[in-house]
Amino acid sequence: MPLVQISVPAGSLTPEQKSQMVAKVTDACVEAEGIPAVRQFTWVHINEVPDGGWGMAGRALTLDQLKAALAPKG
Repeated sequence: MPLVQISVPAGSLTPEQKSQMVAKVTDACVEAEGIPAVRQFTWVHINEVPDGGWGMAGRALTLDQLKAALAPKG
């Protein structure tokens, strides 16, 4: 019975994106297990981390800072 926990910054995903993530992660678990029946026993938890609750390289980051770091340069 797979349990997948995903942490994302609070407010970074829409309800539709969360739904897609759950569906795709479940599909990946079923494919990896090779047992279609595992789908009904696969749990996916999306945990939303409060703004400023992410840390990297020794400093806390906000959602805006994470977005800026991921923005295409150019």
